Amino acid sequence: MATAPKKPTPAHRRALLAALADDKGRVPESTNVRVQDAIWLAHWVTEVTNTGRAAAGARWAGYDGPTFLSINSSGRRVLLTEAGHAALHGATPEGRLPENTPWPTAMTLHRDGLIEFRDTVGTVHPNDGDDGVRGPQYAPYLTAIGRRLATGFPQAHRTPETV
Repeated sequence: MATAPKKPTPAHRRALLAALADDKGRVPESTNVRVQDAIWLAHWVTEVTNTGRAAAGARWAGYDGPTFLSINSSGRRVLLTEAGHAALHGATPEGRLPENTPWPTAMTLHRDGLIEFRDTVGTVHPNDGDDGVRGPQYAPYLTAIGRRLATGFPQAHRTPETV
């Protein structure tokens, strides 16, 4: 029997990051079956219906429609190191990461599409503008995907009255 991975491989990370980019958190159907099985075994995804309801409960109630894998809070958490978690969750309401965010952490978050670099007027730049002499010229800000990783999906914030 297969064992659940403790840490995501690059393929697992790609699938989980792709799920973050989807409005409903869905793992792409084109994802390799072995990757899907591994992230399911690791409990980084949940099987849900098209409406976001847990598939197991829906099946119990008679549902026999399509289901898909959706990233859950464990899947979001496993994508971050401790430093990455602190940086994303320490962002200002405007999305600016803390001043003390380590450079390697910012570069990893940028590589994964979780942050972008902006100048003082809000223009996005492809990197932090460090020329090796003056240091970083642009500040790191959360992207929409980075904000989603830090806060979850809208359906995670529904109240019982809106479900």
